[in-house]
Amino acid sequence: MDDFAKLSIDSYLDQVGDRTPTPGGGGVTGMAGALACALARMVVAFSVRKKTEPAVRDQMETTARRFHRMDQLLRALITQDATAYADMTEAAASRRLQPARTSPAHAAYNGAVLAAATVPMEMAAIASNALSTMDDFKTAASHYMLSDLAIAAVLADATARAARYTVGINARELSDAAKRAELLVNIDDVVEHCKRHRESIEAFVHNHLESDSAESR
Repeated sequence: MDDFAKLSIDSYLDQVGDRTPTPGGGGVTGMAGALACALARMVVAFSVRKKTEPAVRDQMETTARRFHRMDQLLRALITQDATAYADMTEAAASRRLQPARTSPAHAAYNGAVLAAATVPMEMAAIASNALSTMDDFKTAASHYMLSDLAIAAVLADATARAARYTVGINARELSDAAKRAELLVNIDDVVEHCKRHRESIEAFVHNHLESDSAESR
């Protein structure tokens, strides 16, 4: 399995557009999240000034490291998503040869499906943490970088919403109804959490832009 995070942008986009199952929606979801975290880290970098107090600078550097760590995790999940899909496809082929619900192949398939659903759940959880961090940081961000922070927030929110589709399509394959319901409730909670933080960030940015516009009249 290729490490998709190591591909050039051109190569990755070409592979997404090819008639191949991966990289597909799951990988693109992870890429959106990684872009959100990278962009947020840029906002932090430009928000540190020469006159920034040492304590505030340390806090910003900690925030930047958090975004970098989340970015790295999402990059890894891009390839993990493709691996999980391949494992699920292989398990599905084995299950067709042993269709009985009590067969080892059936149990293996359910395990593979759960693993495939776990990857987008992790993507959404990271996006949720990223949005919480952006929301906490927004008042310290450079006013010149607020549009970039809003874009990062929109991408992170889209990451969770997109992950919801992958979780949903995989969860319906689970024979365990309780586990299926648990996954859907969890992802819905994460999506709602992301929405609240994205709205908070966008409202802050819009208010600032409107204030600047009024002052310039």
